[in-house]
Amino acid sequence: MTIDSKPIRATEIAEQASISSSVSYDEPVSDPGIINAPEENALMNKKLEDDNNSDIERQALPPLPSQTERPSMLSDLDKGLVGWNSEDDPENPYNWPKRRKTLTLTVVLITAFMVPVGSTLIAPGEQYIAKEYNVTNAITRQITVSGYVLGFGWGPLLHAPLSEMYGRKYVIAASNFLLAVLSIGCSESHNISIFLAFRVLSGIMGCAGMVVGAGTISDMYRPNETGTATAMFLLGPIMGPVMGPIWGGFIAQRAGWRWSIRVLEILAFTMTLAMIFVVSETNPSVLLRKKANRLRKETGNNDLQSIIDSRQPVVPPLRKFVTNLSRAARLLVTSPIVLAFALYMSLAYAYMYVFFTTISTVLTERYGFAVETAGLAYISVGCGTYFATIAVGSTNDKLVEYLTAKNGGVRIPEYRLGPMVVGSILLPASLFWYGWSVQAHAHWVAVVIAMFPMGAGLISSLLPIQAYLIDLYGPLGVAASATAGMNLLRCTAAALIPLSVPRLIARLDYGWGYSLFGFLGILLCTTTSLIFVKFGKAFRMRYPPHA
Repeated sequence: MTIDSKPIRATEIAEQASISSSVSYDEPVSDPGIINAPEENALMNKKLEDDNNSDIERQALPPLPSQTERPSMLSDLDKGLVGWNSEDDPENPYNWPKRRKTLTLTVVLITAFMVPVGSTLIAPGEQYIAKEYNVTNAITRQITVSGYVLGFGWGPLLHAPLSEMYGRKYVIAASNFLLAVLSIGCSESHNISIFLAFRVLSGIMGCAGMVVGAGTISDMYRPNETGTATAMFLLGPIMGPVMGPIWGGFIAQRAGWRWSIRVLEILAFTMTLAMIFVVSETNPSVLLRKKANRLRKETGNNDLQSIIDSRQPVVPPLRKFVTNLSRAARLLVTSPIVLAFALYMSLAYAYMYVFFTTISTVLTERYGFAVETAGLAYISVGCGTYFATIAVGSTNDKLVEYLTAKNGGVRIPEYRLGPMVVGSILLPASLFWYGWSVQAHAHWVAVVIAMFPMGAGLISSLLPIQAYLIDLYGPLGVAASATAGMNLLRCTAAALIPLSVPRLIARLDYGWGYSLFGFLGILLCTTTSLIFVKFGKAFRMRYPPHA
């Protein structure tokens, strides 16, 4: 097999990848498998040459363009292309003032906090719901919490591609509005069937803020800035499930479980207004398309078009719509990188919800806590999460810069993944600690503290993984879809795995039941983290990211 080593232009790469609307070429790509590093291209071509004797003819990837060869995003009106006016164009989200970026990120963060708050806000009041609706089946009682989580695992398959096609702002605003409306159906329901139906629908339709935030980060922040921005954003999805039971315990006991959901309705309506009137659109494709429309009216030149749209293949609108909607699922199935991290986070996230759906019962039935004080135990998870967010978020970008300088200035995305090893050890350690403490009837302090490493391990894993996926798929314009694909498995596992806990505990008790989860964590999470830290670069070269 011969290998064509002739360089191709970046415009050809863009066309082949069918880069979606949020792609940006203003900043050097952070080595996402389409890197300009000469030694990586040489290694890739050498590997392909070594496969000459294979029975399967492999398609050689051409060497990819250097940073200087990548196409400009600047306007060229003589050719009818509308882009940014200059590298420092203030309309480019990369160049927005820090205050504007922070305001946008804060609103999106609060939205991303609000959605998972809804998943656990009713957890302490679950026993009141079961009593009112006369629910005696343990699995049905679990679904009152996990049905919502299942919803916001599948919802991003719709929201993420739509945000890449039509922009972030109004997709999130519409999602917030639907969350508020559908939650009314939950709070005013009169039987368990209606309650569960609206619960699942509110999770599906109201979850855009959780995953579209990844696209917002790739729109506003350059690759060397994504670590800190991702850390800030992840405070929402991680702290939300932690704070939900703390608030929900007091609300359920003092005002009734229906007010737990009404609080969510009020917050969702508020964030709808904030998205509409406070936040600006960040998707560069949408911004440049609007600019092209404005210039066509001002100049009368109907041939003007966005420079990003000019690089898109011409396809029928319906086909483009279907292709974009299926992108998240397609990435999950066809990208081994997305699949590997999705499996890792599926187990980690599910374990957090195993804690959330059992700790209230353990503390109220075994330790005699009141419902509202049992909810305070979740502060332990929150402290672990906050500690890891500060520790990992403040050092991740610096770690990448240090390792890049040590590597002669060649930046490799896998430099972000070091903290994941620590997280993969803390997760099973927390399970062993918690399970055997409960079974031995240890002091409640030991049980509560056991949840600290769970929160720390989860964020130490999720933060570098999220930043890594943004580094790889942000330049291709599909960061939101990549994280949506990971979300699909993660939230599905978080919804289904806790359903097995009642039977598992009945057979094995807490010690060996949670130890089983711990051994699975070592097998999957710890092993995956070590493989990617050691061999991640070779794996990425073998299975490069694609749109």
